[in-house]
Amino acid sequence: MTPPREYLPHRSKASLVALILLAFLLLAAAVALALSVPEQTILPDATESVDLAAAAQLGFVCDATEAQRLYPFGQGIVKLTHNRLAYLALDGSEVFAREIDMVSPFAVAGSSRLLAADRSGTSFAILDETGLLATGNREGRIVGATFGPGDLLALIEDRHDSTGVVAIVDSTTGDLQYECHFPESGYVLSVRFTPDGQFFDVALVNADGLATRPVLKRFALDGEAVGQRILDVQGLYPVLSYDEGGQLVISSDSSVSGVDYATDQPRFSLDLPRIESVSATTSGLVVLAGERVSGTLGLYPLSGTGQIGLRTEIGEAATAPAVTGSLLALGSSTRVLVYDAQNQTLRLDANLAAEVVRLAFSDPQTLTVVTSTGVRRLTIP
Repeated sequence: MTPPREYLPHRSKASLVALILLAFLLLAAAVALALSVPEQTILPDATESVDLAAAAQLGFVCDATEAQRLYPFGQGIVKLTHNRLAYLALDGSEVFAREIDMVSPFAVAGSSRLLAADRSGTSFAILDETGLLATGNREGRIVGATFGPGDLLALIEDRHDSTGVVAIVDSTTGDLQYECHFPESGYVLSVRFTPDGQFFDVALVNADGLATRPVLKRFALDGEAVGQRILDVQGLYPVLSYDEGGQLVISSDSSVSGVDYATDQPRFSLDLPRIESVSATTSGLVVLAGERVSGTLGLYPLSGTGQIGLRTEIGEAATAPAVTGSLLALGSSTRVLVYDAQNQTLRLDANLAAEVVRLAFSDPQTLTVVTSTGVRRLTIP
């Protein structure tokens, strides 16, 4: 029989309050326990050395768009936009700046000075780590440049009704020293000073005949022409470099040839399906090339006699190389690789977990690297 309603057991108000208080205490204990659990520990990338992980703390953060405007130079970074040129310390603080007006600015760095020029205009600026040295305008559009011995700077200008002009200017003042014109020789492709600092070579292409042929002209530093060769090969050879003996080597996108100004015949000729760059180190030339038009790239040591050494694998793409002494550094995707041409081995292979945009040596043992997420300083072991 069901007992009368008044005899059914029921909890007092005091017991209900106790239960509510107990629930709150359990909830508070759960929150405290959750807060006491440590966050996930993120370990350094296994491909980075201990020294690299420590060095990676140096630098500053940027995004991928800003990274395209940053150029390692000296102990800092040059930031170049269409209306401003600034030199930054490694922590991102501004050392000095100057307003500019360039539609499509680009930079060419030498050992102690940097040129900023406009691909779509005629203006330029020259700086070092202490400040702005010179600004000015040229008659033609500046399409290339290279620093030479002392204060010399060679500019390649594209002018109306011209096959190209090489202008030699003083890199401390921007003043013109003289110009070299080539109305009958062909179109100017590149210019490079010889390792002994006595001459500069100009690469041209002669397209008057049925086939394109490379033309080379050599000038003394006072502008006097001292040599010319029309090589018995075909194609565009815009890259000039010098082997360990100071002899000229020219290259296209698929061929490398050694040059002797005493003859029109190449000293040697080497074909590779895909040539990205040829760099001169104190231990000889190093060619960045692929065995196929598409696919991975490798580094090949190249002797002055045209003998090619064993390949060191790099990756499917690479940044422009940087060189100091026998060391060559480049970026490949998220990796930074340092190759020692003396013993033909990699000194460093580090994964930075961000796309490498460009890099440069700040001293023989240190690299400044611009990635898509920031600037980093790396020490070479």
